[in-house]
Amino acid sequence: MLFLAGRQLLDRLQQSMLTLTGIALGTAAYVMFSGIMLGFQDQIVDLLVNTDAHIRISPRDQLRSPETYEGVFFPESRVSWITPPSGMNTADHLSNVYGWYQRLEADPRVAAFAPQLNQQVMVGNASYSVAAVLFGVEPARQRLVSNMEANLLEGSLMELSRGNSLAIIGSRLQRNLGVRLNGRIQIVTPTGKRAYLKVVGIYEFGNSQLDQGFIYTDIHTAQALSDSSSFITDIVVRLHDVSQAAEVATQWSQFTRDKVESWDQANESLLSVFQMQDVIRSSLTAVIVLIIAFGIYNILNMVVFQKQKEIAILRSIGFDQKDTIQLFLIQGLILGVLGSLAGLLIGFLGCLYISTISIGGEDTIRQMLVSYKPSIYIFGFSISVTAAALSSFLPARRAAKLQPIEVIRGAG
Repeated sequence: MLFLAGRQLLDRLQQSMLTLTGIALGTAAYVMFSGIMLGFQDQIVDLLVNTDAHIRISPRDQLRSPETYEGVFFPESRVSWITPPSGMNTADHLSNVYGWYQRLEADPRVAAFAPQLNQQVMVGNASYSVAAVLFGVEPARQRLVSNMEANLLEGSLMELSRGNSLAIIGSRLQRNLGVRLNGRIQIVTPTGKRAYLKVVGIYEFGNSQLDQGFIYTDIHTAQALSDSSSFITDIVVRLHDVSQAAEVATQWSQFTRDKVESWDQANESLLSVFQMQDVIRSSLTAVIVLIIAFGIYNILNMVVFQKQKEIAILRSIGFDQKDTIQLFLIQGLILGVLGSLAGLLIGFLGCLYISTISIGGEDTIRQMLVSYKPSIYIFGFSISVTAAALSSFLPARRAAKLQPIEVIRGAG
């Protein structure tokens, strides 16, 4: 059966090769397009998830309204406002840090957590200054919730625990300030307090905003700068299973007035772009299936039309309808398998080339990011072979319905 199927395809070699080329190019396009899209998504998600934490617990800002002050000034009395209260009440610290510590330590879903004291500052020198966020952290805990150490170009996170007034800054901020390792930077707090921090580490996340806008120091230094000896503004949490982040954050937010937000909730607008990319990728998959199905249907339909006499002879010597259908399905699967394998190879080589292309500037991603997940290749192969099998069925049924006596009589 396999020999007959191959013989019929070789009889129309040019059409068979054109169909194989179409299948290969369609499969390769899917592999390269999916690799680029998923590579970009993986890089962004890795940056969002591992740079900071899976869940962030922070003070909740509250919009002022007349209901905010019910029962505050005159309990059980009706208050009429000449000018209703408006604007935002900004909380500067967590409501119950000790309670959060107890809950997080008891929750088996939590892998690690770390306190932070974060505040806006100005950082600079005599000729250059820029706004930044100062993160006061506990180095031993912080290293358990983020992958910051993997992004350090110089120094280590634990350097911050050697004393006060030490800092780790981003590579772009370091270049803009012209400061080197063990040099000093000046920061100014919103209250006008000035301090000099010694640079003991330089990191690079590959994002210009992060590499310029974040400064890390010991939490005790941050507390001294904010004139608060025990305030905590945030708790960052790492879970054993990052996919549970949104569910856990929603559950925790129900019993606290603090703001509990997972990484995907905080970046919902960005992740919606990923959904759009997935729709485009699905559309491309549908186009590939149509290309493959049309190509295989066309060539097998021509084979049935031109090989009616040979099919009639096969039927007359014992081939039944099942055997005839099987013959053409094998031809479709041969085209699908060979074309898919060639397409996967072309797609892989294309991805290797694309990953060498430099993009962006010096402070952004330097090469195209491509994903080589096995699922891309498995799915690409599966849709091509499935489309080949399905598109072979109609010509196979038509061939099976041919009656030998009618074909021979028509030929005569």
